[in-house]
Amino acid sequence: MSARTSPLSTEARQPDPFAFAADLLDPPPWEPQDRPKLEPHQHPPDGDWDLWLLEAGRGAGKTEACSRYFAGYMRANPGHRGRIIAPTFGDAVEACITGPSGIQSIDPDVRFLASAPGGAKLVWPNGSEALVLGTYTPRDVDRLRAGGNRHIDWWEEMAANPQLKDAWDQAAFGLRMGEHPHSIASTTPRSIAAYREVRETVGVALVNGVSLFDNPHNPKAFVDRMKAKYEGTRLGRQELYGELLDDTPGALWKRKHFDAFRVESAPDLTVVVVAIDPAATSGPTADDTGIMVAGLGVDGHAYVLADKTCHMAPKGWGTRAVRAYENHDADRIVAEVNNGGEMVEEVLRTVDPTVSYKAVNASRGKQTRAQPVSALYEQGRVHHVGAFPELEDECCTWVPGEEKSPDRLDALVWAITDLMLGKQSSWRFL
Repeated sequence: MSARTSPLSTEARQPDPFAFAADLLDPPPWEPQDRPKLEPHQHPPDGDWDLWLLEAGRGAGKTEACSRYFAGYMRANPGHRGRIIAPTFGDAVEACITGPSGIQSIDPDVRFLASAPGGAKLVWPNGSEALVLGTYTPRDVDRLRAGGNRHIDWWEEMAANPQLKDAWDQAAFGLRMGEHPHSIASTTPRSIAAYREVRETVGVALVNGVSLFDNPHNPKAFVDRMKAKYEGTRLGRQELYGELLDDTPGALWKRKHFDAFRVESAPDLTVVVVAIDPAATSGPTADDTGIMVAGLGVDGHAYVLADKTCHMAPKGWGTRAVRAYENHDADRIVAEVNNGGEMVEEVLRTVDPTVSYKAVNASRGKQTRAQPVSALYEQGRVHHVGAFPELEDECCTWVPGEEKSPDRLDALVWAITDLMLGKQSSWRFL
């Protein structure tokens, strides 16, 4: 674990706005007494800072750390006003409020008002309150303008926020109440320009180098599965060890191609497909089943609409794929059958006998299949509708020939190939 604090450009402030954090060393009276003690990396940094940026791998306890800090701050400062800002509103609710590391599990007296005047908010017994926001679209960012002034912000999964640059700028205008308005952020790092810019801002206390393995409270089965799947890969360095990686030499995709051609919504679509890259086995150490939804626009470009990838047994991923087919009014499901064979068809038939289905066989190597798809991205002919951080990470860290291609990427390649690169296999209707 390492920490870096950029010197503040403003004069040192006399009050100590972080004094309450000492109470986090032991559970305060309002917090359940069986709550696990915080690990060293979960304590706020010493010194005077404007943003505590906790950059860590999956399962490192970063949400728990920020949740307990935020809850403690609001308890210690009656009548203060805060914001919780996540990539989507659903992310904010699930991760920061109702989830196992959410504020309501830490402080059961906090009320969540989902439809309060002015927007969803958390309310503390002492009158403190926090708006709950997702900034998935530019329209969501506009809500930051109307949210009033605040003392504290918590950014959940900051690097995955699709509107980070504009959202960060707008939030800064309203973060101006009290002796020391400040922010905290919990995130797995991603090498996007907006995140790097925030990371290098004056007044940032960066705590990084924190991994999944630094949290002793993770279930052993989960740790073993993550290690077996990602140890020794570039994606594992980011997702498990919390490393901020540059574009991978040899990778077929570059982040700039996602960012440059990202859109808020798709035009009218002529064809929509759900592509499946099924896991060959099931169980804790099995691969995920890649499930991607994409459509062909009237402009001849492809639009990635949804990522429904999951870690489920066949019945689970079959149901998930068919639901995506129904919800997006898709024309067909496309599935690779090299590993699953007739099993894929049988799984889908069990869920819905009427779904239209196209089996594809991988007669060429994965690099050969992926190269023309990545070229379409480079030409600006494939667009992501919103952000798909996990998919984009897989695309930008996979080097052909060095490691197995990831599941989301494989499903993406099948979807775009079907939409834009010709018919290479026969149809079969279930």
